[in-house]
Amino acid sequence: MYRLIGDNHALSGLSFSAQVFLRALESIRGNLARDAGVTGLELQVLGRIAEESGISEATVARYLEVTDGAAEMLADGLSNRGLLVRSTAPASGDDTTLTLTPEGHTLMQSVYLDFQESIETAADSLGENRQVALNSALLKMARKLDGAARAGSHGDADSPSIATP
Repeated sequence: MYRLIGDNHALSGLSFSAQVFLRALESIRGNLARDAGVTGLELQVLGRIAEESGISEATVARYLEVTDGAAEMLADGLSNRGLLVRSTAPASGDDTTLTLTPEGHTLMQSVYLDFQESIETAADSLGENRQVALNSALLKMARKLDGAARAGSHGDADSPSIATP
C-alpha cells in the first residue's frame, strides 16, 4: 500500500518488502563491485556480457539506459584493464561486440560465486521447502514483471529475459 506521509513517500506490505530486498541486493552488488575493483556500472556491463557473450555495445547501452558514447567509454575502460575484448561484428561490419577475456571470466566467476554465497547465507534459515517455494515465487513474479515491462517498452528485445537455469 502506498502512502504519502508529509513529504515522504512510503510503501507497506509486499511492495515494501520488495523495495527493502531490492536495496539489499543493490548493496551486495556495490560490495561485490568494490571487491572486484570495478564500479557498480562496470559490474553491470561485465554481468551483461557474462550472460550473453558477443553482445553488441549498442545493446549494452540500451540495457544500461545510457548513451552509446557512455557505453563505449565503459567498454574502453574495461578493455584497457584487460577484462573484455571489443571487436567488429563480422555480419554488420560496424557493430562493436563485447566478449570477456580470460581475466574477465575469472572476475565474473568470483563475483557470481560470492553473490551465490550471499543469497544462500540469507536463505539458510528458511529451510529447503521454503527455499524451493521462494525460488518458484520469485521466478513467477519476475516473469510477470518482465512481461509487463516488455509490453510497456513495446517489446524491447535488448532487455534480458527471465530464464530458468
